[in-house]
Amino acid sequence: MITPMTLEQFGFTPWFQKQLDASVSEGWKPARITAVHKGWCDISDGDDTRPAKTTGKLRRAARETNDYLTVGDWVLASNFCEGDFAMIHSVLERQNTLKRKTAGKEVSHQLIAANIDTAFVVHTLDMGFNLPKLERYLSIVNESGIEPVVLLCKKDLLPAKELKARLAEVEARLPNVPVFAFSNTSGSGLKKVQKLFEPAKTYCLLGASGVGKTSLINSLLGEEDLYFTLPVRESDGKGIHTTTWRELIVLNNGALVIDTPGMRELGHLDTGAGIKDTFDELTALAVQCQFRDCAHTKTKGCAIEAAVEAGTIPKARYENFIRMRQETAANERSVREKGWKNK
Repeated sequence: MITPMTLEQFGFTPWFQKQLDASVSEGWKPARITAVHKGWCDISDGDDTRPAKTTGKLRRAARETNDYLTVGDWVLASNFCEGDFAMIHSVLERQNTLKRKTAGKEVSHQLIAANIDTAFVVHTLDMGFNLPKLERYLSIVNESGIEPVVLLCKKDLLPAKELKARLAEVEARLPNVPVFAFSNTSGSGLKKVQKLFEPAKTYCLLGASGVGKTSLINSLLGEEDLYFTLPVRESDGKGIHTTTWRELIVLNNGALVIDTPGMRELGHLDTGAGIKDTFDELTALAVQCQFRDCAHTKTKGCAIEAAVEAGTIPKARYENFIRMRQETAANERSVREKGWKNK
């Protein structure tokens, strides 16, 4: 970590400064959570990092997943310079929260990180290339109100003609999302990616195991083997989980990066707005449908289906749009049913 850093350099924006007032007890200081472990976490004021635990009052006040601490949170803590553990008394209101549906059928979600400026969705261009999965990641990011950027790695593994065709396919499917291709191995495209990381801004890296998130961090840091990496399987290009916990690190230029474990399963929970933003050109067409409650599936007067038939909307993108809408609707029904049962 770069030391010393001011709170502002560590991401303490006016949003958080406004939350500090005379009611803050003496001896409490702002600090940011850089890692969460079982029963405790690491917090930092930008200059020093300390292990910390929450007070019993704060633990008892936690009622749902959103009340738990996550990497990127700003907290008020005491005993920062004394004792075995600092004590966390409160959590400042978040600017945003990145979360996903947990694995399995149970309707619940998992916090990924908080207070993010830009989420980089890292996806591979080789055997693991999967546009529907990429769109799923984008819907999660868009639902959180965070700016998404797509980073396509392993461009060195494709012949020039195939690479050009694949990039054109991505740009056609994601018309309003910035897309950058690079290679951790050859270094091609890395300079453009490096310029995306600005000092005092907080970034999150999302993507499946083995796509190259940790290797990218190593490339950005310029220190080989700083982060431990594992090889991917040659048979299908899938990787083993390299990062097993979320951690906030600081790049040499002062940019703040949260690395996340690879996600084996993606789901949707209340991501209606995220889907609308991810498929914004389809959403814009929907207002032209003959019926206000158009399902966009074999429906008379559907403007979206007409655009697919005319070839202006890729059929595969349309099919993934419908699939994700149906999954979200099913999840919303499950939430309502669960609420009824609880009552």
